[in-house]
Amino acid sequence: MAIKVFIKRTCDNVGREKEFFGLIREIRSLVPQQPGYLSSEYLKPVDNPKEIVTISSWYSLEDWQNWLDSRERQEIQSRMDAIPGVRTEYEVFRYMKTR
Repeated sequence: MAIKVFIKRTCDNVGREKEFFGLIREIRSLVPQQPGYLSSEYLKPVDNPKEIVTISSWYSLEDWQNWLDSRERQEIQSRMDAIPGVRTEYEVFRYMKTR
């Protein structure tokens, strides 16, 4: 069953924002090649320019988990996490049947 993943990333380190957004671009260039990846949206709140929200769709939870656990994603994420003031939060959602 398809899932959606909400990723909220914040960079409170003004001097390192360029590096932070560069790492997000690295991830964005790799994710479309991943098995089970369907699509993504990247959003910036109008009242918080230090934050970026990603909403990605995956064919299955297993596909998302494989990407989350992949060496290449973890390497980029660890570089992001090394920037003081950077926070990343993940939430995974399943589609809900309404009938």
